[in-house]
Amino acid sequence: MSKIYLKAMEEVVQRNMENTNRIMEQAQGYVVSENVTDTLLHTSFDLTTAQGIVKHMHASFLRLAQSGVRDIDPEDSLCFLRVRTRKFEFLVAPEQYFTVTAVL
Repeated sequence: MSKIYLKAMEEVVQRNMENTNRIMEQAQGYVVSENVTDTLLHTSFDLTTAQGIVKHMHASFLRLAQSGVRDIDPEDSLCFLRVRTRKFEFLVAPEQYFTVTAVL
């Protein structure tokens, strides 16, 4: 993982330390992916599961939600996406260089 991603992740975690700790206590796992190519940067899941989460959550829901927010207000951006299913809850937080997805 490059230094730019590590520094950016450290800043985000420090800025949101209280929420990060609370969420990670309940999380089954997490995925961190690079935004441009959807490359996995870090995950607590096996490779196949992590790639599926990135492919489906980021390519489908996240980009659609970001587009919807921009259509409503071009100066605004999506900060957080929460998707709840019968079995899981996905908390998706897009940042400038990467996206963090926690699975509860």
